[in-house]
Amino acid sequence: MQIPKGTLDTIGDAIGAALEQLTPATDASAAARGDAGDLALLSQAFDQLLDVMERIEADKRAAGDTRTSHSSDAGDITELGEYALKLLENLAVLANESATGEHSARLAIEFAVWIVRYGGQIDTLEPVVDGLASLANQLSEPRDLEALSAIMAEICNAVSPVIREDLERVNPGRPWRVLLLNRSIIATRSHNPDLMEEAFAILTHYLPEDAARFFTEGMQQMDALDYPAQVRKVMEKYHRQWTLSRSLH
Repeated sequence: MQIPKGTLDTIGDAIGAALEQLTPATDASAAARGDAGDLALLSQAFDQLLDVMERIEADKRAAGDTRTSHSSDAGDITELGEYALKLLENLAVLANESATGEHSARLAIEFAVWIVRYGGQIDTLEPVVDGLASLANQLSEPRDLEALSAIMAEICNAVSPVIREDLERVNPGRPWRVLLLNRSIIATRSHNPDLMEEAFAILTHYLPEDAARFFTEGMQQMDALDYPAQVRKVMEKYHRQWTLSRSLH
């Protein structure tokens, strides 16, 4: 899977691939379930969504690209993003057992990147986190992992304040926690100390209760996978801060 870019071209390509993959499975049982009509409506809804996104981009260019991430239309972008992710949910329902998982995962990230870069916030996080995890599992080159880590940083910064309040701490599978842990893992796998520092700072700020275990397991991985010295140095620093030094008090 390619690194998502959040452009209309990459979003359109991902939508087309998902719908094309879905069509054969739907046609085979359309008479029994009536999915053919649902698929046509969904395809039309995606087309309309792309038209709206294109108009927003055109307006931004006409305005001289001067609006910031906190511009007056940020709420509209957020609402449009929510609609896009709802369509993605409808796609998953139609897909059922068909092989659209990879395309849906890519689409979730593509939409999230577009929302962020046009000033919206992420109110529905779970499909985005699932998509990021799916993509990370397919990457091994440090350069690709650096790019993914940068995308995750953008998304973290745009997650809605309500989600970042993290009130459901009893749920270890909550998307916000998973996002922060996965961002730290991916930054480590990128072998980029600067990205590690950024990810670890966010992790320890929002999830201090997870820090000691994370850095202890991270040190175990340093030995098991023979990480470079610059990576080990950062992990050791945080391990000392959150385990060794705290055990002395």
